[in-house]
This record gives sequence, C-alpha cells and structure tokens, in this order.
Amino acid sequence: MTGHAFFFPNGMVTFIPLISKQNIMSKFFLFLVLPFFTTTDLFCQVYFSEVSSSAGVQFTGKNYGAAVADYDKDGWDDIFAISKDAPCRLYHNNADGTFTDLAPQLGLDYVGTPSCAGWADVNNDGWLDLLITNRNENNKFFLGNEDGTFTENTFLSGLVMGGKVRALLFADVNMDGNIDIYLARLNLENILYLNTGDGKFINFTAASGTLDNQLSMGAVFFDYDNDGDPDLYLTHDANQPFILYQNDGNGYFTDVSAESGADIAAMGMGVDFGDINNDGWLDIYVTNLYDNSLLLNNGNGTFSEMAAAAGVNDFGMGWGCSFLDIDNDGWQDIYAVNDSYFSSNANVLYHNRQDNTFNLISEGTPMESMEPSYGFASTDFNNDGKMDIYLANYVGSVGNQLFKNSSTTENNWVKIKAEGTASNRAAIGTRVTIEANGLLLVDEIAGGSGYASQNSFTLHFGLGEAELIDKLTIHWPNGLEEVFENLEVNTTYSFTEGEGFVTSVKDIFVKPDFGATVLPNPVSGVAQLYLELEKPQTVNVIIFDALGKQIERSELGYLQTGKHEFEWDVSALLGGLYYMKIEGDERAVVVKWVK
Repeated sequence: MTGHAFFFPNGMVTFIPLISKQNIMSKFFLFLVLPFFTTTDLFCQVYFSEVSSSAGVQFTGKNYGAAVADYDKDGWDDIFAISKDAPCRLYHNNADGTFTDLAPQLGLDYVGTPSCAGWADVNNDGWLDLLITNRNENNKFFLGNEDGTFTENTFLSGLVMGGKVRALLFADVNMDGNIDIYLARLNLENILYLNTGDGKFINFTAASGTLDNQLSMGAVFFDYDNDGDPDLYLTHDANQPFILYQNDGNGYFTDVSAESGADIAAMGMGVDFGDINNDGWLDIYVTNLYDNSLLLNNGNGTFSEMAAAAGVNDFGMGWGCSFLDIDNDGWQDIYAVNDSYFSSNANVLYHNRQDNTFNLISEGTPMESMEPSYGFASTDFNNDGKMDIYLANYVGSVGNQLFKNSSTTENNWVKIKAEGTASNRAAIGTRVTIEANGLLLVDEIAGGSGYASQNSFTLHFGLGEAELIDKLTIHWPNGLEEVFENLEVNTTYSFTEGEGFVTSVKDIFVKPDFGATVLPNPVSGVAQLYLELEKPQTVNVIIFDALGKQIERSELGYLQTGKHEFEWDVSALLGGLYYMKIEGDERAVVVKWVK
C-alpha cells in the first residue's frame, strides 16, 4: 500500500493511503483529512478539511471579509465575499457541497474598495437586505426583493456616507422593532444610522453618545450586562484605549470603559463575544498586533483580562476571530487568524478545557493556514450539525478557504432559527439560553462580529452528552421572554416571536431511501407529488414554509413498493418558498418548491 504518513506533536502517526482517481465520484469531495489532537489528551477526533476548490469558493485577490446568511430562505447558508478592486461574489449554496456565484445575475458584483458587508432585514419584509461599505468610496445598499433579486437603494435610504469603514454592525439600539446600523471608521467620526421605520435612516451619532473619531477597528453589539438591550464595544489601533458603551434601552449610550475595566489599550483589530465558562455572562475576545486579549465578564459590570492565564494570547498580527463550539462538547472554543505574511505567525484554533484555559490544537493542521488572513465567517454550511469556517485571505497564492468540520465526535447539538414579529424580523439581538444535563449555555444573534465579517443568523449550540434540552429560553429584543421545555437534541428548531413553539425540523435534509418530486415547480394551484418507493412503508407528508413553520400534515398510509402520485391544492397559500417533507419508516426527504 502506498500513501503518506503524518506525525503529530503527541507522537501519534497517521497513515493515509493514496486514492486512485477512478474511485472518485464528481459529486463527492476529495480531500485530505488531518486530525486535531491536544498535547495532553485526545478530547475527541476533530477533523477539519479544506474543501475550497471543490466547493467552488476559492479565489485569489485582495480579499477582506465575508458575510454569511440564508438570503433566499432555502435552508442553506450562502456566502457574500468581498474583494478590493474586483467583483464581489455571492456564493449560493447548492445544498450538495458546492456553491455558485450568482452576484453577476443579481447585480451584486460590485467593484470598488469594499471593507465590510452585512445582511439584515432593515424594512421587516421577510427578505434580507445587503449593505456594502468601502475604504475609499461611500456605501452601497441593496434591498432584497421577494423574488430573490435585489434593488440598489443607497440614496433613497440615506445610507450614502461611509468611507474608511472597519466594522459594520446591525442592532436595534432603541428597541423599536427596526434595525439600526453602526459604522466604525478609521480616524473618522463613527456613524450610528437610526432606522426611522419608513425605509430611511438618519444620523443619530451625536444624540446617542457614541461619538468616536479615533482609530476604530473591530466592533460588536452584545448585551454585556444582561439587561436586555444591545451594548457596544469598540477596539482601536495604536494603543488607544478600547471603549465600552452601555445602552440605556432607548438608544442612548454611556461610556463605562474605565469603571468596567474594558478600556485596555492595544493595537486592536477583531472582536467577538461568547461565554467561555458557561456562567451566563458573555465574555470578550480581541485580536491585536502582538498579544491578543480575553476579557472575562465578572457578572457585576466589570471584566478581568486573562488571555495569558487562559493560554490564548497569540502573538501574531491578529485580525478575524470567533467563538464557536468545534466539537459540540458544550464549551466555546476560539479561532483567530493572522496576517502571516506580516508576522509569520499561523492562525490559531484554541480548544476550551472547561476550566478557563485553552489548548492550542491547530499546529500542523490545515487550520494554521499561513496566508494573510483577515475576515472569516462561521456556520454549518452542510447542515450536518457541525460548525464550518470560511476564511478570507488578502493577496497570497492560495485565496479564500473553506474548512469543513468532519469531526467524528458523538456529542449532541441543537440549532436555533428565530423570526421576530414585534421585534426586528431577522431577530438580531435575540438571546437564547439553554439548560441541558447541567450545562448552562447562552448566545445572541449578532449582526456583525469578528473582523469585516458576519456569522450566520442561525445559533449553534453543542450539547455534549445531553440527550434532552431541559429548558430553552428565548429573550426577544422587544422584551418578550418565551420558555420551552423537554426538547429533542440534534435538531434545528424554528421559532416565531409570540407564536410559541413552532416546529422541530428534524432530519429535514437526510438522504432518503426513496425518490420524491414535486411538479410543476413553481406551483400555481395544484402540486403533484411523485413518489417511488424501494420497499413498502408508511408515508407521511408535512409542508413547511421558508422559516420551518408547519403549514399542513397529511398521512398517506402504508404504501407498496413502486410509483405513487398524489395531489395537493395549494392555491390558498401565499407566494413564496416552501418545503414538502416526506417521512418514511426510516428516513425522510425534503423537496423544495416555490408558489
């Protein structure tokens, strides 16, 4: 047998045989899998594979950041990638491990000097809108339409002024149900655009108290004091002290940097929030030039800097960062990236040891990626319950990279999707708390974090060995709190504000042992369902809308092997995207269709 032997720091040797080209099917990924191990213990077999080329998302250039969202509501997260002096890309997720750039067809192949991009539903019509900010030019704003297209609306919206933008954030700062926008700018006055609710924005910066004209870099909205409203944290370059603004709930902010201990002075770049010790209080991680920073939330309005003690004070030229649970053990890990052309320091992946310390587990793996890395976004791109990463690399020979999480862990998980009604439609700022088998987990839906990037609106929680969610609490931005108990694990749940528990979309994308087709597609009045069963079984059909809400359920009964045809009158349904889930005895398939 021929192949390659790989040696790891803990002395383990892995042999990977060569694979003949004849055995490779075009619809599957061929990739090299490298395992992650700690130097002290084998916590689980965590594998990340680079699948950039086969996924169709790898391109070279002056790439800076990425924004992830399910813009067309088909259940699969898409990627908007920005690049200086080259067309922006909108990579549509094909739900088979590949992506297609639709930016040219949708008029989103903007060429300029984009520094950030982000998704939000600013007009609460149920469709995500897109804002692109620039280094040298003013902003570009596109309204998302119901048919999946976009309309450029920068001037009419009042969102023209930008320039030198380093962070783009979305939040409902005054809790009126409309999404507002904050731009952190380099050596220019930052801007808070207040949403007036009629499709327009006004400059509310001075009135809000968030005036800052220093060397702003990364920024993030999150509820650091657990009082139900979004607070604002800003990082600066050139050893200018960072700023923590406390929100009074009406969109007026007070600088509490000094009294909170969050006013560290460093050469800050990216920033993200997460609860590293599962105490219900969100902590802060900041990438810097030289030592990174980790601020532990003490739960009394103060923070303690503990990066060195925790083992996460990477010394590189840090940019993007994010908290994510890579192995679903219920504890937040950290991925932080460096411009490795500038500092010769690799990207770092830190695994949470559950005692306020972390292990560096990226050495010798693809996740080191010795490229000039800037922004990155994380989500579960293939809907398998494990977090993946899309990385933007500036210049260099490799280009952007997609890392697929192929871990073999048996830990459980849950994903949460939310839709606001009284709150903003995209539910930005919604906080979810989970209690499961002794774990206390908390996270918030953020509209921008890390550096020049935006993670998925779908919250992902690892649950460890928990086999049931004892309690799930949703705190909506408008103040409503809803509690749900005894929920299944390994499931994606969709919730609509004020409507209680909506549905568990479990196994919605599982490969079936039978064939199913809906015709015509798009459907006008009557939908034809064609089934072909490999064996006799009981079949049920459930219809969901685009957000996973159950519309109808029908029992087709016990069907014999062979072909079957059924009709559904869907004339009463509103126009839009729908799913028909066909459940057999052992498996299920979901067919996407449009009315």
